Amino acid sequence: MKSRAEQLQAFDRLLTIMDELRAQCPWDKKQTLETLRYLTIEETYELYRRL
Repeated sequence: MKSRAEQLQAFDRLLTIMDELRAQCPWDKKQTLETLRYLTIEETYELYRRL
């Protein structure tokens, strides 16, 4: 199991990647809460199936 510091570092890396995508990726720039709604539901279902 990873230490709390390692978990926080990994989460910080995730947030950094998300910020970079929002700033640089044309697809991410176009997304809104409405457009992501369907995709989030679909991805959540797929994750559930893999558990």
